[in-house]
Amino acid sequence: MKICKDLIRNDVPAAGQTEDSDCISFESAEDADIKILFLGNSITRHGKAENLGWHGDWGMAASAKDNDYVHKLISKFYRKGIKVSCCIANLSDWERTRDMNLLSSKYLAALRFNADYVIVRLGENACLDKYLSEFELCYGELTDLFSKSGAKIVLTDLFWEYEPFDNFVAELAKARGYAFAEIHDLGNDDEMKAVGKFSHNGVAAHPGDKGMNEIAERIYRAIK
Repeated sequence: MKICKDLIRNDVPAAGQTEDSDCISFESAEDADIKILFLGNSITRHGKAENLGWHGDWGMAASAKDNDYVHKLISKFYRKGIKVSCCIANLSDWERTRDMNLLSSKYLAALRFNADYVIVRLGENACLDKYLSEFELCYGELTDLFSKSGAKIVLTDLFWEYEPFDNFVAELAKARGYAFAEIHDLGNDDEMKAVGKFSHNGVAAHPGDKGMNEIAERIYRAIK
């Protein structure tokens, strides 16, 4: 069993990554061609955390909002003449608790967004060494819930490699016909992280601009 050292060392708290009232945000385009829902954690969006030396409100630890994987992916569609409206949901509390009731309460707006594509970029906060089987069950139920509306589901494995769960996600995607983007190798490459850009080790272990762009590229290829 391979456990990435960064998955163990990452001490960015799973709780409080965004304010409860601000865990879901929307970016609308006039006459949008497609709607994309991003279900993620701090890699997708993390609010300001002065105690961590993080001053952004986007995917940790991109240098700017336009450089996180969410906005890099959106820009790829725009370059093809495709206008995108998106919903960005930080599900770190769901990752941490596996409370399915949150999907019909705290995260209901994400479910009601009726996206054409749902990007599921989750797992790093799930304490997989303790709750692997429980989280896998809840993860499968989550993907089922969002696919019922007819959305195309796109899964990724973990940025910080954890082989048992990474294999599960790949197998789930294959079994249910979901698109799949493999990214687990990126967290093993310091060039893909923000090493040296932040004093807090947990923040610095997150994908930097190069890693964010690569995540976006792989998701884009999976969608295509």
